[in-house]
Amino acid sequence: MTKVATDMKAQLSEEEQDTLIRLGENIQANLSCDTNGTGLPCRTDRLEAVSGMKKYLKIHGYSVTP
Repeated sequence: MTKVATDMKAQLSEEEQDTLIRLGENIQANLSCDTNGTGLPCRTDRLEAVSGMKKYLKIHGYSVTP
């Protein structure tokens, strides 16, 4: 993970704040799913959470590559 300094913003817009709230709620929901009863979210939910985390970090100016 690398920080992209040129994309950093001193303040988040209202749209970005709304997006972060939505992403945060979705990330938490995906990671709290325990359909398999193992205490570990299923693969689909984990990958969806990672996708949301990447979007969350991008808003803060970070770049994540696989």
